[in-house]
Amino acid sequence: MRLVRWYDEDGYLRQSYVRDQDLDSMGPGGMPHEPPDLRQLDWDEIVRELHNLLVERNLITWNDVQSQQNGVSSAIQSVLKRRIVALYRAVEE
Repeated sequence: MRLVRWYDEDGYLRQSYVRDQDLDSMGPGGMPHEPPDLRQLDWDEIVRELHNLLVERNLITWNDVQSQQNGVSSAIQSVLKRRIVALYRAVEE
């Protein structure tokens, strides 16, 4: 078995295992080997929580963002990381 990658019609980079003798073009019919589907996340909830966190941290203007070097990155990580990790765990169960 070998891993092949391709872009689907929506522009997503996909990958799957195919038999060694199969052509790369047979990737879409192979055994998928990809991260969990991020569309399963509640993006409306994520947007709301991130918005509220940016307001709480006073990250309102470009100057605010520049003066707090890690502020935006920290806020994004705070909101997204636990949800993405939970999604990985859910897929493994």
